[in-house]
Amino acid sequence: MVSLKVRIFSTDRRCLLLVVPLALLLFSLDLGGRDLWAPDEPRTGEVVREILLTGSWVVLHDNGLPYVEKPPLYFWIAAALARAAGEVTELTVRLPASLAGLLGAVCLFALGRGLFGRRTGALSAIVLITTQKYFMEARWAHPDMLWTLLLIFSCLAFHQAHRAEGDRRWLAAFYLGLGLATLTKGPLGLLLPLAAVAVFLASCRDLPFLRRAGLPWGLPLAVAPAALWLGAYHAASGGAFPVGEAIARMLERFTRGLHHPRPFLHTLTSLPLDTLPWLVLLPAALALTFPRRGGRGDREVAYIYSWIAVILAVFTFSAEKRGVYLLPLLPLLALLIGRLWDTALLGWEPSPLDGPIAWSLAGGLLLAAGATVILLPRIAREAPALHHPAAILAAAALLGLAAALAVLRRWGGGAALGVFGAGLVVCYLTIALTILPALDRYKSARPFCARVAALAGAAPLAMYPDYHAAYVFYTRRFIRVLPDRPALAAFLGSGERVFCLIEDDRFEVERRMLGIPLQVVDRERVGHRGMLLVSAGAASSPDEGAARGGAP
Repeated sequence: MVSLKVRIFSTDRRCLLLVVPLALLLFSLDLGGRDLWAPDEPRTGEVVREILLTGSWVVLHDNGLPYVEKPPLYFWIAAALARAAGEVTELTVRLPASLAGLLGAVCLFALGRGLFGRRTGALSAIVLITTQKYFMEARWAHPDMLWTLLLIFSCLAFHQAHRAEGDRRWLAAFYLGLGLATLTKGPLGLLLPLAAVAVFLASCRDLPFLRRAGLPWGLPLAVAPAALWLGAYHAASGGAFPVGEAIARMLERFTRGLHHPRPFLHTLTSLPLDTLPWLVLLPAALALTFPRRGGRGDREVAYIYSWIAVILAVFTFSAEKRGVYLLPLLPLLALLIGRLWDTALLGWEPSPLDGPIAWSLAGGLLLAAGATVILLPRIAREAPALHHPAAILAAAALLGLAAALAVLRRWGGGAALGVFGAGLVVCYLTIALTILPALDRYKSARPFCARVAALAGAAPLAMYPDYHAAYVFYTRRFIRVLPDRPALAAFLGSGERVFCLIEDDRFEVERRMLGIPLQVVDRERVGHRGMLLVSAGAASSPDEGAARGGAP
């Protein structure tokens, strides 16, 4: 067993041959097998589709209107992949996130190797790949995974530059990473890493390093990608990008919250869920690694905790809170758990970590058993198509935890965590191949959109009261958004045959208030939201019922 431990992690090449195929398997298997799910994926797909439709790479569009909510880097990469593939598909829209997830694991390996050694780096990458939030976001069309990659790359680059007393190549990589992060997520891509670095240098009483950090040339390099894009935007559109409005929205998200305001302590509940299933080991990892004055390796762990503290503080104090905002924390927490795992493999007899690991795995087994008993009957009642895949997933989780506890008694905590990780791989393959395809029937807007396109034909089509990108992406047509009741009344009362997508919880109220004869042509529940296709104007055509397949 000891010789096997040594052989697996003996070279960088062997470590990467473990990490890279694992990430490829989990992040790419059946990646395009399900449709784009609201709310974010269809909007990403539609922006990418309109890049290729209009040929406008600098000024992005969504539903035919300029799109200024997010910087363009993720959309550019997805559009380039779609152009190479010949069309925009679910695969090409998600592939940038999947590749970013893979490269993020490689960067974490390199960072862990530089901080604590090769084995910690490899084990940390495995922990990261098998963390549920990271796994899911690597299979989701969000810019946040690309942003996470660029932040962890910047973290790696500055550590290398600091260790090399200001090596200009690593400093240039650091500032370039900040620039690309800004082009992915906005000003936070620049400000968060700079704040983390400042906290680290202050904690180590090494602020004089800033004189060797290349700030006079590095900061211009960091802002250059965004500046070049903004200049090109001005030249292409004839007007400046609304930077002031974008900054105002960012500040409003931070101070008040626009779409997802949450209480101050919401992070304390969302972050533990994001770190599942490795959450059971996080307390032991924190106890092992937390910086202690005069402790061995204090500067290395202080570097990681500086980044954790800054990211956690920013998103805890922000009024706008979404789970995906905490994604950059997961590689850093994975590094702490990887350090715990590495320490458990040192071969001490008995290992002081076997006890905490045993309690953590036993607690995880109890939680998994409880969740199985509570959730499986509910799934059978409310989503029968999911019951069988969920039962397979529950069985895999319970068997993996039980096997890990059995191995711990014979070979110790380090080997037990290896079995636990292998069980997680089986669970994630179950999710990718059975759970997500089964969920697609509840989450996909594609079938409803096919019926909407057939029923509406070339007639005017609108949606009320909010914009839902899925209906634009899957009908392949622009849809007018009616923001208020007067706009709805004017559209439906025009006298011509028109169609409107309206949220079902608004329909009865609007029908009573408007007093316009309306016909419900089709209806569908997509995710948690019910949508109706209603028509007004001329009488229904005789083939509408056939087109909607007899929908009530």
